[in-house]
Amino acid sequence: MRKIPVTRDGKKGSATLLIPAADVIKIECIRDKEYRIHTLDDVFYYSASLEAFEEWLFEDGFRLIDQSNLVNMNFITHYDPSKGIVYLGTAERQWVKTASAARIHREHILKVMELLRIANAEKALGFPLGGDSAGKLRSLVAQSTDDLFFRSYAMIQAIYERTRAEKRLEESEQRYKSLFENNPDGICSFDREAHFISVNPATERITGYSADELLRQSVQHMVAPEDALRWQEHFQRTLLGETQTYRISLIHKLGHTISLSLINVPIVVDEEIAGVYVIYKDISEEKRAEELLIKSEKLSIVGQLAAGVAHEIRNPLTSLKGFAQLLKSKHNDFAHYYDIMLSELERINFIVSEFLVIAKPQAVSFQSKAVADIVNNTIALMSSQALMNNVEIIGRLEDDLPPILCDENQIKQVFINVLTNSIDAMAEGGEIIVEATRSGSREVALTFTDNGIGIPEERLPRLGEPFYTTKEKGTGLGLMVSYKIIENHRGQMTISSELNEGTTVRITLPAAVGSR
Repeated sequence: MRKIPVTRDGKKGSATLLIPAADVIKIECIRDKEYRIHTLDDVFYYSASLEAFEEWLFEDGFRLIDQSNLVNMNFITHYDPSKGIVYLGTAERQWVKTASAARIHREHILKVMELLRIANAEKALGFPLGGDSAGKLRSLVAQSTDDLFFRSYAMIQAIYERTRAEKRLEESEQRYKSLFENNPDGICSFDREAHFISVNPATERITGYSADELLRQSVQHMVAPEDALRWQEHFQRTLLGETQTYRISLIHKLGHTISLSLINVPIVVDEEIAGVYVIYKDISEEKRAEELLIKSEKLSIVGQLAAGVAHEIRNPLTSLKGFAQLLKSKHNDFAHYYDIMLSELERINFIVSEFLVIAKPQAVSFQSKAVADIVNNTIALMSSQALMNNVEIIGRLEDDLPPILCDENQIKQVFINVLTNSIDAMAEGGEIIVEATRSGSREVALTFTDNGIGIPEERLPRLGEPFYTTKEKGTGLGLMVSYKIIENHRGQMTISSELNEGTTVRITLPAAVGSR
């Protein structure tokens, strides 16, 4: 570090850094504790921590320049209004080299800075004031208060202030980086053509794509086809400066659809919109919960209607059935017609019974049962119907499955409904695979997979609604009842299907308490 002897209270001997004010060109912070000060003739290095530098700036014992000293220094070499630095000199050129960059005492900084700003706010660093302007500035400073003190050494405020600003900027960048990288929600930035510029780790987790696979690629191929226009519309509005909030579906790398809630925010650079920030959340589970709630509400409404309708129909239905049987016994010539009548009346009676299952809680008996026994009994019960339709039912049951707490007859009814639907979907024959496995430590999962005609994707959300069916002679009540039974058993039933490939029904049921 270059050191020059300087005067303290008129005595030589102190060694500290003195910067010739007229020669100062620029100051650089080259690393955390080292500063480089450029002058016309040389380059000086100052090495100290910020704390030590601040202490040095304000330590006691320095020769102070008061009002009388200021009069002798009758030339202000330079003034930087943005940083509050005054470079003081003298009229005699031989004394310029002893001039200093003065820093105003902290007790008076605000008042004097305002005076300096008013006096010559338009002057920038490196422009001499001189003439009347210098006199006016010197007068304002001198008249502000008798005890204004100026340091006579090279107290360069710019170093400290700029370093503080750099530190604040670094801290701000670190906070942004932490928010970006550790945020559980996805954050992406796009250019104006909707190409990925940056993605955070949550984006990789949610979409299944790595950052390298996404960067500089278009997002269009990932948006579900039915939402492509909506995405484009919201993106264009954001480029016009409007923040957008909306929902779309995205295609995961593995091929399945995920539901997202998004917020678009314009990226503004130099007062122009350079791109778009997108902050989004995966709401697939929330959407499924909403759909289940809606379906449950529909079941409740249908149940209330069914209660009244079923009772009103069942009484006259019993009378009609009785009279049809009586007429059949007396008119053998029309026996065939009476058989048709009785068959249709029985069908009506079955539908009414299904209504009653939905309408009110049934008398159920929950007991701990072996799920393998229920599955095997159901397969045996359905085997003859499957055989007549050239369908094979194959059971693949995991050993040592935990028991489930259930009403056996109701669970069996669900399995029969599912198997019947699968058989009906395979007019040319085929096979149904029934699997039972552990799902975690507290659930049993059952899947029924057929290779039938499948169900169109747009119809899947409506399965389980009353009177909505994909079968020619179906009522839609069988699945509705099945959903209701599984719900009452605190389980879940989901259906996935591909057209002309087949359908899979997955049922999860809680294991009996205490089972392992």
